[in-house]
Amino acid sequence: LAAMTPIEEATMLHLFPYNALNPYEGWSPAVPALCVPEITEQDGAAGVANGYSALPDVSRGFVGATQLPAPIADASAFDPSLALRYGAVIGTEDAAKGIDMALAPTVNIDRSPLWGRAYESLGEDPYLTASLGVPLVQGIQDRRVVAVLKHFAVYNQELHRGTLADDSVVSARAMREIYLPAFSAVVAQAHPGGVMCAYNLINGTPACESLALLRGILRQEWGFAGFVRSDCGSVYAQAPAIAAGVSQVKCTTLYSPTAIAAAVKAGTLARAALDGLARPLLTVLFQYDLIAAPHPATPDAAVPAGADQGVALRTDNEGAVLLKNTGGLLPLDLATLPSLALIGARGPPPMPAGFGAMHVRASHSVSVLDAFKARLGPRLRYTDGSNIAVAAAVARASAVAMIVVYDVEHEGRDRTSLALPGAQNALIAAVERANRRTIVVLETGSGVLMPWLASTPAVLETWYPGDAAGTSLAQIVSGQVDPSGKLPVSFPASAASMPDATAATFGGVGGRTIYADGIDVGYRWYQVHHVTPAFSFGYGLSYTTFRFSGLRVTPAAGGGATVTASVTNTGRVAGADTVQCYVGDPASTGEAPRQLRAFQRVQLAPGASVTVRMALTAGDLAWWDTGAGTWRVTAGSYQVWVGDGSEPSSLPLNQA
Repeated sequence: LAAMTPIEEATMLHLFPYNALNPYEGWSPAVPALCVPEITEQDGAAGVANGYSALPDVSRGFVGATQLPAPIADASAFDPSLALRYGAVIGTEDAAKGIDMALAPTVNIDRSPLWGRAYESLGEDPYLTASLGVPLVQGIQDRRVVAVLKHFAVYNQELHRGTLADDSVVSARAMREIYLPAFSAVVAQAHPGGVMCAYNLINGTPACESLALLRGILRQEWGFAGFVRSDCGSVYAQAPAIAAGVSQVKCTTLYSPTAIAAAVKAGTLARAALDGLARPLLTVLFQYDLIAAPHPATPDAAVPAGADQGVALRTDNEGAVLLKNTGGLLPLDLATLPSLALIGARGPPPMPAGFGAMHVRASHSVSVLDAFKARLGPRLRYTDGSNIAVAAAVARASAVAMIVVYDVEHEGRDRTSLALPGAQNALIAAVERANRRTIVVLETGSGVLMPWLASTPAVLETWYPGDAAGTSLAQIVSGQVDPSGKLPVSFPASAASMPDATAATFGGVGGRTIYADGIDVGYRWYQVHHVTPAFSFGYGLSYTTFRFSGLRVTPAAGGGATVTASVTNTGRVAGADTVQCYVGDPASTGEAPRQLRAFQRVQLAPGASVTVRMALTAGDLAWWDTGAGTWRVTAGSYQVWVGDGSEPSSLPLNQA
């Protein structure tokens, strides 16, 4: 720092947008005299992204990259080892393309299925999000790419984004128990190089200007040693952002290098304050050897497709959730099936990836249509579904009908309805009337309404499946792979019976969004309000069945406990299940009846059993005492439930 001039030092604080000579989404110029190279960044929570654009831009962007399934599919697998590999694909391909900083992962809570970026989240539960966010960051950074954890904090909607009319009015307890735990866990366990402050205000203060959040909690309380940078346009005033320690800004002229250097020269900005902004950034660059050995600028480089595609396929396979399978319609014997009607609006897969800054251009994709053509040949009958009468006729003439439908999620825009867009509900109803053996495949980023659910025998949620969409769906539908995903979000039964169903509580009125649900977010809200969702958090069927037995809860040193239980595959095929442990605190704490506190994914052959051991810490039993400003563990009786879902019907084991 002593060798740098103020203009050189200030230049590092400003991320410039891509241009004809520099294809990277953001970059800071090199300082050749001091051997500081150009530093590049790219969005990419699901792989090497196109960069910030309103819609996928075919005129630019990175080719030859893996389009991973959406992060919500990774969350649905409930598999930290898979999350580590998912992160490694991001890091590997970013490094190959010359990207130094990956703007990933997103660990904001999916507070409402209307959120336009729900697909980019890891679900509605802070424990699950933290459990997967840690290995995601580790996987990215193991490849010498700096992970930028985002968006800090309480960012859960798109309406009014980037304006001062986006104020999240939230209690300190809800922040501590719901919206901050994933950030805290990732900072403590994975040590991300960067943290991105969010667009929104929190109780009247912009997140990127909050001394209490960025200095008090992040640095002083949690010990974060990396750099803080803004999102695109999330800094509204330079002085308070500098005071809060925002080292880099994007999409703004507020941190103009010449203006900052002039302020130092004029004495209105202390050189020590400028050093305080540049130091954490340079420290991280040295830590990841990006000063001495920067990634070569090779945006057109080919990446190792085989292994990375394998991770994409595994994520699809583990993350797909079988929601309904009446009469065992699935799996299908594709070798002997006389005919299959494949119906997909806009051509399957209609929504392989969400729109926005993290959109990846597919390079190695296998469509559903191509995959089933390869399996069935002339026995496949395809129509795109644009003509409902034609689709019904094709379904009527086929042994089984499979219809692929979608929603549209988009950064910068929240959904205004949970209904499937266009005439898709009418299409499903017509196909189902024409052929009672109908399978509905959902490609959605979160929950959707299903008015046709009662009369449709089989429903499979595949999220936004990316490159491996067709390969995975063919493997699951044929029974080659057992669907084993569990919902990381609750699916409401109706628009009226869901959390945050008013403008005041989602979207906001008068520039303020009231987080009236407090700590009762997602499945907690359904429990507290005695509302039955269409499908609950943690739910997911299989082609086999599982039995749980032998629950034991043993006190452990430090105030926690060890939970053991046995799970047996009682069916005829191999399959995977996620053993889930929920804890109920004493009623006086005000917590929801059941909260996820441990889980473990198991793979079992027919008839096989395994004993699962899960550790509960004292922290898993704690609640935030706002008055005292600390965590509390209340003396009393705690309940432990074990099973494979959050609803009592899926939790056969219980012990106080």
